[in-house]
Amino acid sequence: MPRIRTAKSVAKRIDLQYFARLHPFRRWKLWLSIGLPVLALGWILAVNAVGHQKVYSPGPVSEAHAVFGDRCGLCHLSTGSFRAPVVDAACQACHQAPAHNQRQTFTPACSSCHVEHRGTIRLAATADNACAQCHADLKSNDGTQRFDGHVSGFDRHHPEFSALRSGHDPGTMNLNHYVHLQPTLRGPAGAVQMKCDDCHRPLNVDEPWPYSVAVVQPASQQPVAVGPTGAQQRKRRSVEAGPGAYMTPIKYVNQCAACHVLQFDPLIAAPAPHSKPEQVHAFIVQKLTEYVAANPAVLNSDPVAALAYNDEGPRNFLRPLGESTEPRNIVRPLQNALPRAQSATEWVQVRTAQAEKLLWSKNCHVCHQATEGGGEGLPTSVQAIIPSRWFPHAEFDHEQHRMMSCISCHSRIPQSRLTADINVPGIELCRDCHKQGGRTVSAAPGGCFECHSYHDWRNEKRMEGTLDLTKLRGIHPAGTENASSLPAASGTAK
Repeated sequence: MPRIRTAKSVAKRIDLQYFARLHPFRRWKLWLSIGLPVLALGWILAVNAVGHQKVYSPGPVSEAHAVFGDRCGLCHLSTGSFRAPVVDAACQACHQAPAHNQRQTFTPACSSCHVEHRGTIRLAATADNACAQCHADLKSNDGTQRFDGHVSGFDRHHPEFSALRSGHDPGTMNLNHYVHLQPTLRGPAGAVQMKCDDCHRPLNVDEPWPYSVAVVQPASQQPVAVGPTGAQQRKRRSVEAGPGAYMTPIKYVNQCAACHVLQFDPLIAAPAPHSKPEQVHAFIVQKLTEYVAANPAVLNSDPVAALAYNDEGPRNFLRPLGESTEPRNIVRPLQNALPRAQSATEWVQVRTAQAEKLLWSKNCHVCHQATEGGGEGLPTSVQAIIPSRWFPHAEFDHEQHRMMSCISCHSRIPQSRLTADINVPGIELCRDCHKQGGRTVSAAPGGCFECHSYHDWRNEKRMEGTLDLTKLRGIHPAGTENASSLPAASGTAK
């Protein structure tokens, strides 16, 4: 007769007290759960007793601090603890970082923005939330709001660039980009096709300017080396901003002199200097005085003969001395002009008056918006203003964008006819390449730190280092681990 097994009868065979007795596997599990933490704690205490602190490090330090990555005490002034925060005094021992803004309501700790132990990264690459903690709802200690008070990121809640919001170029120089980019533009030696690089180059480019000197006649001025203007002082450190952040300021002797030559008289080879009216006047008088002294026979002719004055068109190019009879150089006599000067002084005075009329009314007026009458008949030119920096509160490095053509960003330049046109790109164009997620979305980084710096490095003060190799690396310059173990130096070097 087969045995009948029911669930109830089988359940009675189960040992309900199995948990009260240690199984071999459970015994090992218990010992390991106790032994491993004790072993880890003992190891921490042991390495701490001998002075090693690397056990506390949660990861590698940044590139800038990698040289002393195992010298924790240089930054963590309190040691022997899992929590040894870095105080600002430790950072300021090596970095004299200038203040951000005198109107800020609070100053965050250095380590709250520059977070270490995240790998070999740049500490300047701060997270957006470090900036947004203030600028998302900006406050000032005087209650005055000078910037947009709600900026939390480049892709979101960022205003249009201030240069474009103004709607008008503040420059006072007449410049028609459309005309200068025409393929049939008349240059000093024939037709030329200008390109952007002929006039606009980053500061770090040291090459000759193609239109810097007159090629038909010798120029009275030579090209000059131009450095950054006061407005182009970087708020970021130069090591971060790169060498080509800004364009070389425009100077007449560098970019304009070959085409816009200030010839004032076909009898004088040298053009007038591009300078103040009183200096131009003195130059003209001197040259004409020297000419009449060397050529006294000129007193027998009309003092205004063969002077080029023509209201019908611009006169920008130097005429060779043998071409004074060209139709555009034929004189239009003054109504009250004397047929002959009574003296050399009178000849110079009459000739100077006509030459300056040519300069002030034609040559100068081509580029300068207006001239106003001044003392002794000399004009007072409107101050020449050419913006040298369009983003005063941000940094833009042209060198980092050298793979792109100028027109790809400054797309309105080929059709720009007015000086008032603002031809810098808008924020939407920048957003096409720069995204908040950076490389994770196949784009360039779009973090705040890419264009803005918290510290105003223009006010940075140089400081002397305080560390020697023993403190920095834990070794003596000769390579031994302990400087005290070296014998005293004796003898002389061979």
